[in-house]
Amino acid sequence: MAKRHEVFPCRYLQAADLGGKPINVVIEKAPLETLKSKNGEEVKTVLYFRGAKKPLPLNRTNWDSVARITGEDDSENWPGHQIQLYPTTTSFGADVVECIRIRAPEQGELKPAKAKAAKAKTAERKPSLADEMDDSIPW
Repeated sequence: MAKRHEVFPCRYLQAADLGGKPINVVIEKAPLETLKSKNGEEVKTVLYFRGAKKPLPLNRTNWDSVARITGEDDSENWPGHQIQLYPTTTSFGADVVECIRIRAPEQGELKPAKAKAAKAKTAERKPSLADEMDDSIPW
């Protein structure tokens, strides 16, 4: 039997893609993009992650979470920061639906100043075996 998210794949990251587990990711870029919606078009910040195939459009709740975690109110400064995506549920009208939320990573949390320093160090050093093995994001 197939699962719904397998039969109807989406170009954007969905809660089902996380496999029920939180995952730490590093933001690669966070451009504004025009997305189609039921009400026409909307401009949203879309997060792209290092080593991932699917991006995540941000709603207001997730945008505020990334700004708080990174210490940056300007999404142009988000690349290089690590965040954690985790599956949960939320109310949507009369329904409870699956969703993705964002929090600071449980392991190796980087403060904004440390994240910038780590990003600079990463650019200077050769990737370690651990770095190379951490690139496999299943989606």
